Amino acid sequence: MTFSLEPLDTCFFRDGRPFTAGDSAQWEVAGTFPPPPPTLVGALRAALARGNGWNGEGRWPEALDAVLGSGYEDLGALHFRGPFVLKDDAPLFPVPRHLLGRVSEGGWVPEALLRPGEPVACDLGPEVRLPELPAGVDEPASLKGGAHLWCSREGLEAVLAGRLPQKEQILSAAALWAEEGRVGLERDRTTRTAVEGRLYSAVHVRPARGVALGMVVENLPEDFWVPDGELVPLGGESRLAACRRLPIDLGVGEGVRAKLARLRRGVAVALTPVLLDQAVYQGEVPMEGLPGTRVVSACLERPLRIGGWNGLERRPLPMASALPPGSVLFWEAEDQTRFDAFMGDTATDSVVQVGARTRWGFGVVALGLWPNDGEDA
Repeated sequence: MTFSLEPLDTCFFRDGRPFTAGDSAQWEVAGTFPPPPPTLVGALRAALARGNGWNGEGRWPEALDAVLGSGYEDLGALHFRGPFVLKDDAPLFPVPRHLLGRVSEGGWVPEALLRPGEPVACDLGPEVRLPELPAGVDEPASLKGGAHLWCSREGLEAVLAGRLPQKEQILSAAALWAEEGRVGLERDRTTRTAVEGRLYSAVHVRPARGVALGMVVENLPEDFWVPDGELVPLGGESRLAACRRLPIDLGVGEGVRAKLARLRRGVAVALTPVLLDQAVYQGEVPMEGLPGTRVVSACLERPLRIGGWNGLERRPLPMASALPPGSVLFWEAEDQTRFDAFMGDTATDSVVQVGARTRWGFGVVALGLWPNDGEDA
């Protein structure tokens, strides 16, 4: 079951920087869009609980625990995938980090796909396979990654098939939302002056018309009330979002899975933040969630710092580092038996979940081919 949450006004999803009352320094807390998975998990669980008998105060009734769980660590029967950015109810995905392009007057134009090179000795180790460009690319120094760019389902499926997407399948974040700075303070009613330590500034995000957040929720009972057509609080300041149930599938990569089973190698493109130990993406241990495989190269950016809020215990959650959406892991099968068993299941698309806390929506990745492998599959 897929839900769309479309903010009615601006929304505020803070990043991992401190935002503590009483700080002497004047921090500007940046917003982030889309928010990390726990933000939507909490909003949807609370909405489901309110619609099924909870009054919104304290702990919800124990009768709901079997479905909704009993706290942050216990999700009950639920399994989430997301969040995803939606534009007019169609999913958009972060441009994979191994896709490079050039900036022209008409925007960013896809030009090349990186793939693992031959092992070299460097500061990362004696036999490291760094990503490299294909032969014959003109002016490689002018190529830029697709940071802050998004692609349509068709664009991502082209990349997963080892091909370049069309320019028209790429959108900039600036076309999807805008950032707005906000300043707030607490005023002393008697002196009509600002209270010491109560001045803050934050950056809100204003989505463009038709831009929403999508979240897949699995294992909801058929007779369970769902917030279809309701307004639900979402993010900081409990700002409202319109929630709708959508009859869409967020899967991608039809037909790629069978080719990967033959080639025994591929890419994993992160669609949501991924929680992996450093040893996994450095190729030292197998990848959890994709049995029988080991990472041989990667295209990564700086990690996201993700925290959160435990609403039941009224305390912040520990910060964790996650690979950001768009990160690319190149993998090869090393345990043929486990790999063949996994690739031979009944799934038809190429979306799987890897790493930790997958039930919260982390670790959604799309499997695809190495560049040029599509010619041999």
